[in-house]
Amino acid sequence: MTEIFSDQLIGKKAITSGGYPIGIIEEIVVDTETGELKYLLVRPDVGAASMNKTDGKGRAVITIGTLKIADENVIVS
Repeated sequence: MTEIFSDQLIGKKAITSGGYPIGIIEEIVVDTETGELKYLLVRPDVGAASMNKTDGKGRAVITIGTLKIADENVIVS
């Protein structure tokens, strides 16, 4: 298993595995019992598709299946 620190994710651009922009990662949410990454809170890009689930600050709640860091982007699926 590869370890990633939160500061390696926050501020990076989140995109889909198809290359579509989602937005900038502002926060991460971790399950404190298992240590697993639960979801990302992302400030949506202008023109990005509307998100089904948002938090009280209008950030997209992105549930993580897989995550890959590629340069300045984080690819989520």
